[in-house]
Amino acid sequence: MSVSPCQKPRIVAILGTRAQVIKMAPLLASFEHRHIPYRLLMTGQHQETIDELLDEFGITTPREALYEGREIKGIAQATFWLVRTAWRLWRRRASWAPSPRKHTVVLAHGDTFTTLLAAFVGRITGTTVAHVESGLRSFNWRHPFPEEITRLLVLGVADIAYCPGTWACRNINRRRVVIVDTQANTILDALRIALDRPHTARSDSDIPYAVVSVHRFENLYSRERMRVILDTVDRLAQRLNVVFVLHPTTKKRLSELNSLEDLQRNPNIELHSRMTYVPFMQLIAHSRLVITDGGSNQEELSYLGIPTLLMRMATERQEGLDSNVVLSRFDPECITRAVETVDTDPSRQTIKLPPQYPVDIIVDDLLTRLPESKLQGAQRGEG
Repeated sequence: MSVSPCQKPRIVAILGTRAQVIKMAPLLASFEHRHIPYRLLMTGQHQETIDELLDEFGITTPREALYEGREIKGIAQATFWLVRTAWRLWRRRASWAPSPRKHTVVLAHGDTFTTLLAAFVGRITGTTVAHVESGLRSFNWRHPFPEEITRLLVLGVADIAYCPGTWACRNINRRRVVIVDTQANTILDALRIALDRPHTARSDSDIPYAVVSVHRFENLYSRERMRVILDTVDRLAQRLNVVFVLHPTTKKRLSELNSLEDLQRNPNIELHSRMTYVPFMQLIAHSRLVITDGGSNQEELSYLGIPTLLMRMATERQEGLDSNVVLSRFDPECITRAVETVDTDPSRQTIKLPPQYPVDIIVDDLLTRLPESKLQGAQRGEG
């Protein structure tokens, strides 16, 4: 059943990227399940597959578009989009942030340009700014860039910090912001949803395989790093089948480097276009090794316990680093060990996810902070 926003909702989620949608969708679904009205404002930073992802999680609240142009790529385009979207939010503030504005909670997630937009417009308009996935730090402003800087700026204006664990909580000054430990990242709830869905043929296969997914700008546009990544994929394909998931930017860059045809000719490498969340999680859940440069993937794979080679120089996340996740730092010896020790046993693996439910912690906390009379029909703990 569709949950239409009430006249004066007190929760406003401002999202714009695929990663934000994936991590926030379980929270939005919980709002709808508990009949808690909210506004869903979409900045349009990403356009491709956004609606498919929201549909995949069953989100029925109307999506209010702030921008409907082309997907944001490049600094110049991002700057123009950021200013225009911020102005549009400010101009419409009476609609999405009714008085008294401090009773409206703006949910800003993660470390993107949309996060900056949501947090700063929320602060300027006088709302309560809640930062979901707060406290993650690499303590190196260059890695990852600009995410590390974004998190610091957002923390400077946030009122509530929803932190995915004790380590993240310790990275925040308690005198400046209210800290709530969600015990894990909301992506754990998203992962549960994905694994509960009917599985694809590949994820049910007994043939062992590895998965490769790289898309970060600092890797794609470094010839040296791409040479290391492609050499690693080639060596891995000598040991077992490899599913190489091609993001549009990755495919374009591989073509520019004249490497796409080499991958296509390798019989042990299967090139697959980018998937939506559920099939991709089901794919990696039964893989023997995942090579990735994604921070969200690091978290998902840490919960799954799948051996992971993280192709980055630094990470702002701690999940899995002492167990199944190896931060490569593009060190040849480290990469060789990961490839040579990959499990090729055809027997299937058992998946046991951690017991935490971070979305429930966030929703319960929000209900204590907002007047229940403003949350029409909200019932604490219902469902």
